[in-house]
Amino acid sequence: MFDFFSKRREQKALRDEDDKALFVQRYKAFREVLNANNEVLLAMADMQEKASGAFIFDQAYVRSAYDTVSNGIKRIIHNLNELADGKYKHLIVPYQKTDAAIRSHLTARVSIPKTGYVISLQDLKKEDMAAAGGKCSHLGELGNVLGLPVPHGFVITTYAYQSFVQHNQIQGLLNEKTEKLDIRDYEALQVASKEMQALVMESEIPEALETELLNAYRALCEETMRDDLMVAVRSSALHEDIMASFAGQYATFLNVPVRDLLSKYKNVLASQFTPRALLYYKGKGFAIEEMAMAVGILTMVEAKVSGILYSRDPTDPKEDVILINAIWGLGAYAVGGKVPTTNYKVSGETGRNLSDEALGCQDVMLVMDTESGTKEVLVPEELHSKPCLTDEQISELASVARRVEAHFGQPQDLEWAMTQDGQFYFLQSRPLRLATKGALAGERRPTVAKEHRILLDKGTIACRGVGAGPVYVVQREEDLIHFPEGGVLVMRHTPPEFAALIQKASAVVSDIGNVLGHLATVAREYNIPAMFGTEKATQVLSNGMQVTVDAIYANVYEGIVEEVLKKKEAEDSLEPSATLKQLREILQMITPLNLTDPRSPSFSPRGCKTLHDITRFAHEVAMRAIFALSKESHFAERSTKQLVSGVPLKWWVIDLEDGIAEGVKGNKVRPEEITSIPMSALWEGMTALPWKGPPPVDTKGFMSVMFSATTDPSIDPAVGRQFADKNYIIVAKHFCNVSTRLGFHFSTIESYVGDEENQNYISLVYTGGGADPGRKSRRADLISRLLEKFDFHVEKREDTIFARLEGYKKDFLEERLKVLGHIIVHTRQMDMVMYNDAMVDWYYKDFLKGMKSLVDIPE
Repeated sequence: MFDFFSKRREQKALRDEDDKALFVQRYKAFREVLNANNEVLLAMADMQEKASGAFIFDQAYVRSAYDTVSNGIKRIIHNLNELADGKYKHLIVPYQKTDAAIRSHLTARVSIPKTGYVISLQDLKKEDMAAAGGKCSHLGELGNVLGLPVPHGFVITTYAYQSFVQHNQIQGLLNEKTEKLDIRDYEALQVASKEMQALVMESEIPEALETELLNAYRALCEETMRDDLMVAVRSSALHEDIMASFAGQYATFLNVPVRDLLSKYKNVLASQFTPRALLYYKGKGFAIEEMAMAVGILTMVEAKVSGILYSRDPTDPKEDVILINAIWGLGAYAVGGKVPTTNYKVSGETGRNLSDEALGCQDVMLVMDTESGTKEVLVPEELHSKPCLTDEQISELASVARRVEAHFGQPQDLEWAMTQDGQFYFLQSRPLRLATKGALAGERRPTVAKEHRILLDKGTIACRGVGAGPVYVVQREEDLIHFPEGGVLVMRHTPPEFAALIQKASAVVSDIGNVLGHLATVAREYNIPAMFGTEKATQVLSNGMQVTVDAIYANVYEGIVEEVLKKKEAEDSLEPSATLKQLREILQMITPLNLTDPRSPSFSPRGCKTLHDITRFAHEVAMRAIFALSKESHFAERSTKQLVSGVPLKWWVIDLEDGIAEGVKGNKVRPEEITSIPMSALWEGMTALPWKGPPPVDTKGFMSVMFSATTDPSIDPAVGRQFADKNYIIVAKHFCNVSTRLGFHFSTIESYVGDEENQNYISLVYTGGGADPGRKSRRADLISRLLEKFDFHVEKREDTIFARLEGYKKDFLEERLKVLGHIIVHTRQMDMVMYNDAMVDWYYKDFLKGMKSLVDIPE
């Protein structure tokens, strides 16, 4: 199969070099092809699972997942050519073509447009995200397209941010510091964070930007007919709420006077570099250039009641309900989980309130203050017994939720405020982060797992699912560094600062908090089971305690409860997001498989239309290449050890890598000293049952053998010395190649068996025999039937058999190698007695009867 062998072997023979080094090099390349192929297939499978719509992910995931696939394909191509001496170098062409097409989808990054430094909110729509960021562009859409009441205001654009960093020449420093960050080193992260925030805060605002900003503020005062207008200064980063939630990661300042406007603007810019924001976007895989910050300047709404509005239940998006939560005062306490909320569940069809629940008494609320911006005050006594919202107001909010959802084509998460006179204002709308939904089809497990101690049985589900692990109670941001991977995050409140822990947690439990807060949003983004409002989790649960969190039926159990830990079947959300659509588009260039038949003329590099085609082609030809390499190799005596066994055959063993036990010296090896997993299984099958010897041969059979031996030029005259030929066994820990010449027939068995079932295979070529073509063909029929009985894919051409079994677990293939070993040994010379088809049937049944003591016979 490989042209290079002939010339190289001649040169090597003259120099008396050992062929083993070349084989070891090629075997390692072969193993790398298998490893890379496995990684690529796993990544593809994960992308396909995400593309089902049952999971939350962002564009950073799509890029990262594709990078895994792309890098794996490059490794496959490189190592395949190492194995095959450059024979498949043209395989790079379809890869490069497909990669370029996919990259064109992925690298269509949002570029910062050249605009003014400020844009009025009245001029914004969702298409203006590149200039105004996700939050403000969506807010503009609510007001200017849907006609919903939103605050007056303007946005300081991403172009203004770009001008700010360029004017102060700090972009390079920010890039350098973020590129070097190791988010696992929290102390170093804190140091870098302080340095980057200081860079921003110590920079000056360009004069032209300052002038335009203050002019816009004065215009806003005129528009609202109010002097010394107090405003909210809110982040609106380039990808905020669109590619990822960034819930609670950036700064917001309320009730800001004009004298503080410039400094608060810089504070919001600097909030991109807080430890929690750096942890979040570094973990998401975003680059610093993609984090350009726009800032919204909005008139303050002096809220009597505030809250959050979900157009769907994030734990059950198929149910036609709307969720509303409400608190007295400004909404910062609602999104931050600072106080108990009143929660309403509303019918999406009728707008009627189906149920409401006060999660405790709200004792304090946040209000506007001329001195400090905001302050905490006691909730007036008369409001304690009064509902936050009337039925009419609930119905009005529900109607808005459905309108906004229909407009954006997917469930929405809105923030709202209501003034003293009952006027609603909508402050934000973003895609609702949905949790994986549903239980296993046909699941019948009870609400409570009997005979297991329940530690907590009260709480609100923020993200459905189950998780288990050691408890870790987090009280402050400094605890981030010590939080264990897979721990159960337990806390009193649900501050967004703890969002960085979510992806490491197996579950989240809090005393206080609500399902519509920032931390709940992040939990659903990572699909981490979460229970809030348990009231006493931090009292009952202690560090190191093993618990199981059932965030389906709101129970926390002592210990690991296996019957609760079941995977949940997911369902689609209403409409695919832009990122989900992007993933599905690139998967059309990744996962379809066109190369199905290795015998087809199109099974070539030119026939590869997708990346999956490339993996299929490379895997197939890699096995051919290693197979041919072992067949063509000639090993020097010093590279081999003679196998010493009771079998009357001469075997020579070549160890490539960990195929023979350590410490075996000399030129001989015993079967029990072979540590190769597939070879050990094969040898067990070859020797488990004694060979009865050749079957009785009739006169015609004997004459057939003699005639074939004298007329077939392919048969070496030396074959008469039946057991004089060398039989090579090439072994590694997970690999073996066994080339045998037993009498008149030849076989090569090759297998790779490891823990990754995608890599595992058995391959067989079996040919020859001493009888006439008819008898040899019948013997091949017998072997084919036996192999097919044991799950092999078999192709028979006259008296030659090609058989393959791949993609199974280790234990299964070990059993099949035993079967193969038995068949190879016990069918030798059987061609002599295959004088009619009845003999094939008789021996087929006899073989199965004999193998019952060796392996389980498939039904």
